[in-house]
Amino acid sequence: MKPRKISPVERAVIAQKWRLGTVTASIHALIGDDSDKMVNQAGRVLFVVLGAAGAHKISAETPEIRIIRGAVGAIYDQVGLDMIPADRRASIVRGLEVASELIKLLPSKALTDSACDLELKLRRGDVMMSDFTEMMA
Repeated sequence: MKPRKISPVERAVIAQKWRLGTVTASIHALIGDDSDKMVNQAGRVLFVVLGAAGAHKISAETPEIRIIRGAVGAIYDQVGLDMIPADRRASIVRGLEVASELIKLLPSKALTDSACDLELKLRRGDVMMSDFTEMMA
């Protein structure tokens, strides 16, 4: 089966939805008590930023990507848990802060392409830790 293409209008909607989600992710990471929402929202932001950074040829060894890698690890460790330890929250918050700075530097097209990739993966229900690992390599 051929992969489904996303129309220009749908791309714009996905990009806008993702940009709004970056604010929600930061709020959940800073003060939220809902672990599942924090994991979901922060994971989406970091997935898109890592994808865009990789497309833009930013090395996985730059300090920014290393911080994001730490945040992804913290998110993975948080999956399925109710209580959010302070050190894990701090790592996720720091990762989102760095991601926010990278968002300002990365081309809009790279971010939109990565957001669309995430959307297609979510529709298939197959976003895995291995997807993050591949992008961080």
